[in-house]
Amino acid sequence: MRKILFTAAVMLCLVGVESASAQAFRWGPEISLGTDTDLGLGARAEFGFSNSPLTIIASFDYYFPDGPTEYWEINGNLIYNFDIQSAPTVTPYAGGGLNIGHASSDGFSDTDPGLNLLGGVRFDAGSIMPFVETKFTIEGVEQFVVTGGILF
Repeated sequence: MRKILFTAAVMLCLVGVESASAQAFRWGPEISLGTDTDLGLGARAEFGFSNSPLTIIASFDYYFPDGPTEYWEINGNLIYNFDIQSAPTVTPYAGGGLNIGHASSDGFSDTDPGLNLLGGVRFDAGSIMPFVETKFTIEGVEQFVVTGGILF
C-alpha cells in the first residue's frame, strides 16, 4: 500500500511539473498548526490549469512538536475551486490528496503515507493571495491541521 501511495504522489507531482507551461503558478510560505504535531513552517506551490477549476497543490512542512521528536511532511493535493460570481476576489476550494509524514527521535524513525481531505479559501489581493485552509489527514499521522499563508 505504501508503494502505491508513494508512486501516486510522485506521478501527481510529475503531472504538475510536466504541464507547468499551460498553468498559472503561485508559490509562497505557510504556517500550520496540527493537533498532534504542533507548529509547522513550510512552503507551498500551486499549479492552476488554464480554463479549469482544478489546481494541484504541493507543500512541505517542518513541524516543531513537544519533546525530542522531529516531524516533517510532504503533501500533494488536487482541489476544485468554486467560482462565486458575487465575490470575485474570494475563492473557496475543497479537495484531497496524498501525505507522506516522517517522524524521528533517538533510535526511532518512521515514514508513513496518508490521505488528506481539505478545504480552504483564497483572497485575491492583487500581486499576493492570502489563504486559510483546514486539512484532516487520515492514515499515517492522523490529525487536524489549520494552515495559513501568502501566495505570490
